[in-house]
Amino acid sequence: MTNEYRKDMKNIKQYGNWLMVVCLTLVIVVSCKKDSDELSLKRQFSPSLVTSKNGETSVELTWAASLFTISGDVEYVVEVSPDPAFGAVEYSVTTPNLTTTISDDKLTIKKDYYARIKAVGKNGATDSNWLVSSAFRITGEQFLIAINSTTVTDVAVQLTWRLNPDLNKLVFTPPVGAPVEYTLTAGEKAAGLKVITGLTQSTTYSAEIFQDTKSKGLISFKTKASITGNIVDLTGTTGDPNALITALGTAASGSIIVLRRGETYKFTSFTFTGGKSVSIVTALGFGTDYAIIRSTGSFTIAASTTTDSLVFRDLIIKGQNVATAPLSYDNHYLFNVGNTNVNVTKMRFDNCNIRILRGLVRGQAGTPASPVTNPPTVPSLVVTNYIINNCVMDSIREYGIASTFNTSGSSFKNITVTNSTFSHFRKFIDHRVYGNLSINISNCTFFDVVAGAAAPANAFIDFQTVGAGIVNISNCIFGRTWNETGAGTLVWGFRASTGSPGGAGSYGTSDFVNDNLPISVTSYAGTSLSLFTDPVNDNFKIKDVTFVGRSIAGDPRWRIN
Repeated sequence: MTNEYRKDMKNIKQYGNWLMVVCLTLVIVVSCKKDSDELSLKRQFSPSLVTSKNGETSVELTWAASLFTISGDVEYVVEVSPDPAFGAVEYSVTTPNLTTTISDDKLTIKKDYYARIKAVGKNGATDSNWLVSSAFRITGEQFLIAINSTTVTDVAVQLTWRLNPDLNKLVFTPPVGAPVEYTLTAGEKAAGLKVITGLTQSTTYSAEIFQDTKSKGLISFKTKASITGNIVDLTGTTGDPNALITALGTAASGSIIVLRRGETYKFTSFTFTGGKSVSIVTALGFGTDYAIIRSTGSFTIAASTTTDSLVFRDLIIKGQNVATAPLSYDNHYLFNVGNTNVNVTKMRFDNCNIRILRGLVRGQAGTPASPVTNPPTVPSLVVTNYIINNCVMDSIREYGIASTFNTSGSSFKNITVTNSTFSHFRKFIDHRVYGNLSINISNCTFFDVVAGAAAPANAFIDFQTVGAGIVNISNCIFGRTWNETGAGTLVWGFRASTGSPGGAGSYGTSDFVNDNLPISVTSYAGTSLSLFTDPVNDNFKIKDVTFVGRSIAGDPRWRIN
C-alpha cells in the first residue's frame, strides 16, 4: 500500500466524520424544533390549591401559580359568587398576584361565597379552565361579648360590648315573634351595657348590634331555668348567719333552699337526718356576688340513711383563714362523715367557688375489709354519683375533693369532674379502699396540684393497693406542682395496683412534676408563668397564642381562640 493511497484513505475518513457531525447536528435541530412546537401551549394551565383565610372585615384568597409560568408574567381572573354554579357574579378582579383580599364593602358578611380563578391566556394560548374554591365567608366584626352564667338570668340578660362610639342600635330577636329594635342611649354607649328584661325562662334569643345598617356583632344565648319546686326562700332575710342551718332543720325532703345574694351563712356542725334530699342555691341575678357558706367545722349525715340527692349551686363555700380565726382551717370541711351505712345517690356541685378547707367531702367511718380490695366489713359513706362541674377550688388540703383514706368503709363509686379549675391541693382524690367504679376528669385546669412531700409521696389519684376501675383524664392542663413547705419533692401521678388512666388531649407545663407513676400528658416547653396570664394570683387565662391546646384544653373559661 503506497503512501498516496494511505493519504487518500485518511482524507475520505475525515470527510466521513465531518459528514456524520453535520447529519447529527441537523437531526438535533429538527428534533428541538419539533419539541418546541409540541410545547407551545394551546391553553394556559389552571392555577391550583386555592385557600381562603376568613377575617372579620375581609377574606384573603391565595392560590398556586399555573404550570410553566413566571411570577408576574401572567394575570389571573378571580370571580366571586354566592352560587357554586356561578349563576351571578358579585365581584371580579384581574391581578398578576397569587393572592387577593376582598373587603366587606364588596361582599356581605356572614354569607357563604365561592371563588373561581383562571389564568389569562397569552402568546397565542387561550385562558385556562376555572379553578373553583370551597365555601368561604367574611365573619363580620364581633363587638358583642359572649353571654355567660353571670350575665343572664331566667328573665333578663345583660348585653355588653367593646366600646365604640359609632355603635347605635341593638336588634333583639325572640324565638317567636318580630325582632325588637333598641336605639342605644348616650349612657348605654358610654357604659357598653344594656339590660333587657321580660324574657322567658329556658328560651334561646339572639342579639345583634349595629353601626347604622352595618352589623357589628351577633350572639345567641339561652336564659336560665327558673327556680321552681318546693322552695324555701331566704332572700328576704338578712343579717342572720344561722338562717341556713335553721332552714335545713325544718325543710322537707326535696326542698330547694334559695339564699340571698351576697349574704353570709355560717355553720360549725349540722347533721342531715332522715335521708333528706335538699338543694342549696343562690338566688338568680347578675354578677358573682353569690351567697357565702362559711364552715368552721363540717356537715355530716346520720347513720343508716339513704339520701337521693344533695346539690350545691352558685355558691361560695369556704373555711376560716388561720390568721383570722382561733381554729386552723385544717379542721374545716364541707362534709366529714363519721357514721356508718350512709348512702347518697347523687352529690353535685355546680358553679361553686370553694376554698380554704381540709377536704371537701370525706368518709372516715366503717371498717374496710382485709385486704381493702374487698367490700368493706362495715360500710360508711357511699356516694353513687359524685359530680363537680364549672367550679373553681383553691387551698384544699390533704383530703382533696374526695377522700376515703385507707381505714374507712367509704366509697365514691362514680366521680365526674368537668370544666373546673383547681389550685393548691395537697392531694386530689384519695380512694385507697374498695368501691370506685369510674373517674372521669375532663376540661380542667390544675395549678399547684399536688404538693411535693417527703416519702410517702402525695398522689393526684391514689388507689394504693386497690385496682383502678375506668379512669379517663382528657383535655386538661397540668401546671406547676406545689412546693408548699419544702418538706420534699416526691409526687405520684396515679397509684393503683392495676390499671392506668385513659384519655387524651392533656398537657403538662415544664414545672409540672410528672416523673413517678406519671399521668399521660403532652409536654409544653414553657413554665406555668409562660402559659398562664397570672397563675400566682389565680388568673389562668392562656396567654401563649402559639400553644396548640389554647382553644381545646383546660377549663373553658380560660381558653383563647
